[in-house]
Amino acid sequence: MTDVKEEIIKRLKEKRYHELINLPHGRRRTLSLLLSLSYDKKDVISWRAMEAIGVITAEIAKEDPGHVRNTVGRLLWMIRDESGGIGWSVPETLGEIVRNNPELCADIAPIIVSFHEEKMLNAGVLWAIGRIGKINAEFVDYAVPIVISFLESPELRLRGYAALACGKLFALTAVNELEKLKGDTGLVPFYEEGELKEKSVGDIASEAIETIKQTASSGIEAALQTS
Repeated sequence: MTDVKEEIIKRLKEKRYHELINLPHGRRRTLSLLLSLSYDKKDVISWRAMEAIGVITAEIAKEDPGHVRNTVGRLLWMIRDESGGIGWSVPETLGEIVRNNPELCADIAPIIVSFHEEKMLNAGVLWAIGRIGKINAEFVDYAVPIVISFLESPELRLRGYAALACGKLFALTAVNELEKLKGDTGLVPFYEEGELKEKSVGDIASEAIETIKQTASSGIEAALQTS
């Protein structure tokens, strides 16, 4: 077990996620070990493990979609009270699975959002929403009002993650609230492109506004061209 886990950690350190797919002990064992590495969100390896879980499940789903659905069920069980513990990284992990399996797991997206009322899971839920992005119109309509409500949170991380999610959802209705955050200099740690980074809430909000406006403009232009 130790040698196998060390092989996985080595590849995570080198960001060679796709090599994890064909390790000799099998994808299911790899998936289980990645889940065991996903809990310490102060460690970049945990974030890479979550990202790799999405990659692995997309490959498994090609041959055994039922196993992916079972994994999702296991994670949902972990997040609920009857599991006997709090699934600290479950929302983020589920977000990676949905992001990489948008058709197979589209119905899981709103379930993730439904955990937004659990205070200890707020940040993870917002992060997952941002990673899932605009999976379908129904998800966007459901998620956007909830995400916007966190833009006024007294907690720095929640404001930052909510602003990130607004940009990924192309939430036009969030622009006015995002404008209010432009002067927010609080630094938010977040995971991006395989690394842990920091950015101010104001910068995140400004980038989200720009993304939203560009997307809206592109949509208008496309509509005019087809009219």
